[in-house]
Amino acid sequence: MAIRENDSKEFIPIIFFKNPSAGHTDPYTSHFVSGPPSSPNSAYEPLYVPVLEHTSNTGPILDMLSQLSQSKIPDQAATAHFSYGGLIFTSQRAVEAFASALDSIRPDDVDELSETPLVYLRQLTIPLYAVGPATARSLEEIQKKYVPCCWIRGGEQAGTGELLSKLILQDYNGLWNPETARQKKPLLFLTGAKHRDIVPATLMSAPDDQRIEVQTLVVYATSESPAFASDITNTLNATSNASIRWLIIFSPTGGESLLRALGWLSDSNSKSNLRRANPGTFIATIGPTTRDYMRTTFDFSVDVCAETPSPEGVRNGIEDFMRTQLQQPLLKTFPLLGAPRTQLSDDTGSLCQNSIAM
Repeated sequence: MAIRENDSKEFIPIIFFKNPSAGHTDPYTSHFVSGPPSSPNSAYEPLYVPVLEHTSNTGPILDMLSQLSQSKIPDQAATAHFSYGGLIFTSQRAVEAFASALDSIRPDDVDELSETPLVYLRQLTIPLYAVGPATARSLEEIQKKYVPCCWIRGGEQAGTGELLSKLILQDYNGLWNPETARQKKPLLFLTGAKHRDIVPATLMSAPDDQRIEVQTLVVYATSESPAFASDITNTLNATSNASIRWLIIFSPTGGESLLRALGWLSDSNSKSNLRRANPGTFIATIGPTTRDYMRTTFDFSVDVCAETPSPEGVRNGIEDFMRTQLQQPLLKTFPLLGAPRTQLSDDTGSLCQNSIAM
């Protein structure tokens, strides 16, 4: 049984197969440790097992931004000189790479600011499209610090690539007046070396009057963490006596590695009957992409798929499952909390008018 240090209460281990957020408390920790106002504590013990390692590649970003400093740009004309009408981010890693690039050119001497692209970035009035609330939150600090006249779209309302594509088609096309615009500018998709093409494919296959060109910029590389095999084994062993434990998967890579560590896959990658030996172990995915991958690749059905890719979505899903699927003796051992937290707002605000200068 998992017991928090210096606490006699029993807790449900909830293991997130992701890197915890850097520089601040991870939103999943905040949400699962702190219960609603009516209840001082929750019944969860959050744990993290990093699955992947990410290496930022800032060179392409710096090359792209150099167009803003190669020639003198008149005041308030940065948007017209910028090659792209907006930026697309579908992962926090892409946001981190973008932030690293901007941080690397920030001068120590404020007087030198006018000699860098940063002064022109502050004039840009373009949308920043983000998939899911976590990516949108990661963008907020950059938006306030470097591009205060840009605005964030997507977030909570666009938790998947499919939803973000639909939002972009409606939102971005609405910014362009075909009677006055000489040409609809392309969007720039900042992504990793391994990525799904659903967003650019959807935007570029739309009908001619709606079609949006997308250019892809690879800004980070991904590989499996060298410590993952030992970390996952140690964490699973440490929580093996828990009556209930939840394993939360954020990517197809994490899902496959987890099933192998649990011994739930046979040599042919089919679903194993060994799962019956772990009746208190349950698996949830952050969204439908990983759920569908597990089903189609391994014939494995997860217990919960979050309706929204957020701490609230994951918690709602697992608590609904436990209320409806678990036997009452287990629920009495782990009293669940009541209503989930209020959903986060995606209204990030903007310091400038949301329009694209032609």
